[in-house]
Amino acid sequence: MTVPVFSKTLRKIQFELSTMHNFLISDPLVKETLFTSSPRLFTILRMTNLFLSFVVFIPIIASFWNFNLPSFLGYILCAFVVYLTWIFEFVTKSIILEEIRAFTIVQVSLHSVFGIWMGFYDKFHIYDFILHLTGGMWLVFLIYPIVIGIELLSADSKNPFFYFKMVTITLLTVTALGAFWEIGEFISDLIFKNYPGYRLAQEDSLFDTMTDMLANLIGTIVGMNIFWGTLKRLNKYRNMDLLFQRMGRALKDYINNMKK
Repeated sequence: MTVPVFSKTLRKIQFELSTMHNFLISDPLVKETLFTSSPRLFTILRMTNLFLSFVVFIPIIASFWNFNLPSFLGYILCAFVVYLTWIFEFVTKSIILEEIRAFTIVQVSLHSVFGIWMGFYDKFHIYDFILHLTGGMWLVFLIYPIVIGIELLSADSKNPFFYFKMVTITLLTVTALGAFWEIGEFISDLIFKNYPGYRLAQEDSLFDTMTDMLANLIGTIVGMNIFWGTLKRLNKYRNMDLLFQRMGRALKDYINNMKK
């Protein structure tokens, strides 16, 4: 009795693994980027991003010589954000456009490598405002393609309310993420404010929070206009809706498969 049961269990495991494998390879990565459909340029930019992804490890490694727990945790979180783009793509098979991944690496590096490790936040008072401004733009570029891809599967892009819906969803999402970031800074200050060498994230906290959220809002509005304007120009010689639909379909298939 034991052998048949074991054999049946083994066959079931093999079936599940085979099903998972077939699902993961059924929608291969789209060999396109935002600005070109050239597979060669896609590969070059992808390899460049893979190399640059190691930049965020510089402060992590360097911090072992002058260890500071809050900064070290911040470096780890920043590295996780960069590698989350690769993890998201690997797991869901819904691509992250390579130009947007490059923007992610640059934005995170400006915070962790230059802002914290090299002390730009203390050296240049406007640096924090600039990063919140570009942070709003970055989140738009990261979220917009995913939202558009999912919505295009069930809506007509020519619908007059399509653009309004995209703007509303993106604005609310980015604003919420900006608010969560401010809450995270507030909690970090409460936990580490007496830690030697810790730099308060919210000095003069009310003013800092309001200017950060204002910069985030301005960056969001600017980012949406740049992204939408770019799509209108690209659509003149490429079917961008088709690219986003393929991205959205891969993500939607993954979500539906997880529900089964």
